[in-house]
Amino acid sequence: MKTGKQIAVLGAGGFSAEVVDAAELAGWTVTALYDDDETAEGRVVMGRMWLGTISDFAQGEKAAYILAIGNNEARQRLDTQLTIAGHVAIVLIDPRSNVSRSAVISPGAYVAAGAFVGPQAKIGRHAIVNVSASIGHDAILADWTQVCPGARVSGFGVLAEGAFMGSNAVLGPHGVMGEWSKLGAASFANRTVAARSLAVGVPARSVTI
Repeated sequence: MKTGKQIAVLGAGGFSAEVVDAAELAGWTVTALYDDDETAEGRVVMGRMWLGTISDFAQGEKAAYILAIGNNEARQRLDTQLTIAGHVAIVLIDPRSNVSRSAVISPGAYVAAGAFVGPQAKIGRHAIVNVSASIGHDAILADWTQVCPGARVSGFGVLAEGAFMGSNAVLGPHGVMGEWSKLGAASFANRTVAARSLAVGVPARSVTI
């Protein structure tokens, strides 16, 4: 495995620009971008070039990486693939964020600029806490979850595996989002969002998807 603070960024879409920026501000050297999109060949993001597909990376020399991919299911799949291949996911915390010293951040997690992660909060593998999102004290974000820009998880809130909160959504104190559930943008869920459902509105109600 390569030594030092070198990482590859997997994903070369718009989100990758934010991830590269955060990584370099945090002291990492981004060596290259990898993406399976057939239009990514030759792409340059923040001065970093696309070098191949994610499969190319997976089959190469063991290295550290961070996923710049917004799709929760894709991050779950790649987490399994890359772990088996022996690659190592880093924790990426943008230095412009505010993370409590007692928070627990798991490998692959990304905490973006302006985000807040409160005391005793737990952030799972490859979870995304996006720009200016807020994770309250004692909250839990399980693996492959995502909290979009400006969203709020109140104290003791729980996002089960793969749950997704849209921009500016709010989960109330002790609220629970079930596995692979979604809370729509600007919606408010006071208590529970059922597993594999979509809830929208204020207060949030399940809708057919």
